[in-house]
Amino acid sequence: MIKLTNKPANGSGLLAIFCDLDPKDQKEFHPWLLNEMFPARLKIGFNSCASFEKISGDGQKFLTLYEVDNIVSLYDRPYQKLRENRSPLDTKFHESFINPSRYILTLIAPLIEKDHSGFLDYVKITRETITGANVQQYHSNFITKINNLNLLPLRRYITVEGEHDNFTIIEAEEINKIIDLDIDNKISSSNNQIDALYKRKIQLL
Repeated sequence: MIKLTNKPANGSGLLAIFCDLDPKDQKEFHPWLLNEMFPARLKIGFNSCASFEKISGDGQKFLTLYEVDNIVSLYDRPYQKLRENRSPLDTKFHESFINPSRYILTLIAPLIEKDHSGFLDYVKITRETITGANVQQYHSNFITKINNLNLLPLRRYITVEGEHDNFTIIEAEEINKIIDLDIDNKISSSNNQIDALYKRKIQLL
């Protein structure tokens, strides 16, 4: 069941990491995440970890998402210790990231949420910086278009760290549903959007 709610299933904090990779590094990327990065983060309290590859749109090819109870988890000592004490493979991959973009995000309620943990097969990401009167329009669009969103999970975030101030995620199990333009929460006058559609490749909960 998908519903409008003020309570996210997997927490209000999100870490999003975008990057490109040299072809020689791509084969080991997902095994590294599954065997090392994801288990270490779940062990310290992260709620879900997933990695995606871009199907269409702008921006980097690879996207990794981590859900946490709130952004405190991304600044407290357990997570900072993981970042300070990287394994050789961890260090290698972080040094090999091409065009990396890292975001720490906090949720804006309400959201359209599914009733289970983790991400669906497809996610559409919009990154942008909205200013002036468009801020009100951005939030009004969401409220007024709820009945036209085809009951797809949709979350809006404000950026705490990252290149863009606003971040929207729409999820779907089927690709044909997520490419419907009616589901977008867009500001027509915004000219700095990075839109992309991603397919989930791996996930640990």
